[in-house]
Amino acid sequence: MIILLTSLGAKAAVTITAKAPPTVGVGEQFRLQYTVNSANVGSEPHINSIAGFDVVYGPATSVSRSISSINGRTTENSSTTYTFTLIARKEGKYQLPSITLKIDGNSYTSNSPSVQVVKGSGYSTGSQNTRSSQAPLPAQTMGGGKSSPRVGPGDLYIEVSANKRTVYEQEPVLLSYNVYTTQALEQLQGKMPDLKGFVAKEMSLPHEKQLRIVNRNGRTVQTTTWSQYVMFPQQSGRLTIPSIPFEGIIAYANRNVDPIEAFFFGTSATTRINHTVHAPALDITVKPLPPKPDSFSGAVGNNFTVTAAMATKTPRENETITLKVKVSGTGNIDLITPPEVHFPADFEQLDNKAVANTTLTPEGMKGDLAIEYYAIPNHKGQYVIPPVELTYFSPADGSYHTISSGKPIVVKVAKGNPNSYAARQRMKNNDIRHIHLDSISADNASAGGGMLPVASVYALLIILFIVAYKVLQLRQRRRADVQGRLLRKAGSKANARLRTAQRMMRDGKSSEFYAATLGALRDFVADKLVLPVTDVTKEKIAALFDEYGVPSDLSMRYSEVVSDCELHIYGVSSDDPGAMQRTYDAAEQVITKLNPLLKKTKK
Repeated sequence: MIILLTSLGAKAAVTITAKAPPTVGVGEQFRLQYTVNSANVGSEPHINSIAGFDVVYGPATSVSRSISSINGRTTENSSTTYTFTLIARKEGKYQLPSITLKIDGNSYTSNSPSVQVVKGSGYSTGSQNTRSSQAPLPAQTMGGGKSSPRVGPGDLYIEVSANKRTVYEQEPVLLSYNVYTTQALEQLQGKMPDLKGFVAKEMSLPHEKQLRIVNRNGRTVQTTTWSQYVMFPQQSGRLTIPSIPFEGIIAYANRNVDPIEAFFFGTSATTRINHTVHAPALDITVKPLPPKPDSFSGAVGNNFTVTAAMATKTPRENETITLKVKVSGTGNIDLITPPEVHFPADFEQLDNKAVANTTLTPEGMKGDLAIEYYAIPNHKGQYVIPPVELTYFSPADGSYHTISSGKPIVVKVAKGNPNSYAARQRMKNNDIRHIHLDSISADNASAGGGMLPVASVYALLIILFIVAYKVLQLRQRRRADVQGRLLRKAGSKANARLRTAQRMMRDGKSSEFYAATLGALRDFVADKLVLPVTDVTKEKIAALFDEYGVPSDLSMRYSEVVSDCELHIYGVSSDDPGAMQRTYDAAEQVITKLNPLLKKTKK
């Protein structure tokens, strides 16, 4: 039995986690992500269609690896994320599909997140009802009598133009709708239809249109740019922008009404008619991106730069440090995956935070993506963070480019507070050390006549086996009874912790408040699921929540509150006076909603 137990190696279970926002609006673009906690994935998943949604792009693949070393023990974690870009088309509650991947000869299936689609407007917005601010040309006379005037094909028409007709995937295209008229055009309204294969963002143009007079094909007409869109193609091939109907109102002078009579008796001297004109369709040829390198971040555009700087002035051990990275340029900045930062092995890396600051231009999104990376150095000393690299695709020359932030960053970590929360937590985790299973060599001096007879050894092993079997049976019965008591008492520890957190909040003790709130969440889940507190990790809890049928939005909310507590515990401070109250309310609400769900049997 001992030889059998020592020969078994511990192997981390492979999981696939699907994540999507719980609520989206009709026409809104969002991401569906599948994350595998392994980098050895054979093939990419493929999703061609989902009922109620348009699959406009995907999968975009990213692989991340992290190595941490604590007290001489090195741990390597890796994951692969597949991202699909979807657009919601119809209201209702939908269950997004799961995926199945084959890894190391075994098949693994992800969870199936749910999404609630509500009323809302996406990127495909139409023009607003507007009125020309310039006096139009005199209306043409289309015949006499009392018959209604008619609009000929040359009196009002729309032309569609694109600054580029052949582009790469994700390369922006400027689409312009230009109006030409010889009539007194008062209003015009058109709406971009639902597009397959494009993400469209409308340019901001003045609502009051300034018409200018031009000579076109020997005729004097008025013209203006009515609307413009920046189109981001999400797939390769020949994509069509369909014909769009525009509803207009044209004013004519009513020759059957005397102007003096109209002035004194209020008779209208103007006749208005409704007229529909169609903008023609347009084809765009989209070329696929060349084979992507492993370091490709998904960035497509030009003039990209990346900078990195340490924001923490005096780094100390056991305290959170912040590294700020900024990616600037013109392209699809809001779709870039943050570049990977290779912290030293002695650093514990936390979740990062990214914010895009961009403006829409004809060349795409122009601005920057600001990312803050958080880490905790475990010991004092001097460390080096390698330069941050970013690989992007440039449509100008059709090739990939890798840029760097420059020189490595030298971090001098000073001695920190040995009583900080991070130090205490690490010491607590190391209280129980692993048993060393090194080979033991026999003592040659004791060999020979001092050894027990072989038959005595066999008899002793048989007796030990029988005793062990009886002890295991007794422990099993006691464990079942302990599980019952724990399930009956689930929530008592969490309530005590919440009361402590409430007291710390009144006293203004931020670190103690977030530590108590985090303890309440972990104790509650550990009691409910009959787990040791040391096994309460985000990944394991997310998988168990799915087994118990916990809704994805509630599972994500639990993870968000835990992450918020961890960030504040490890040194990320907030000047918002109501932050603690909001965190407390969120934790209490999550525990209240989870309590009845975790009483049910697993699915």
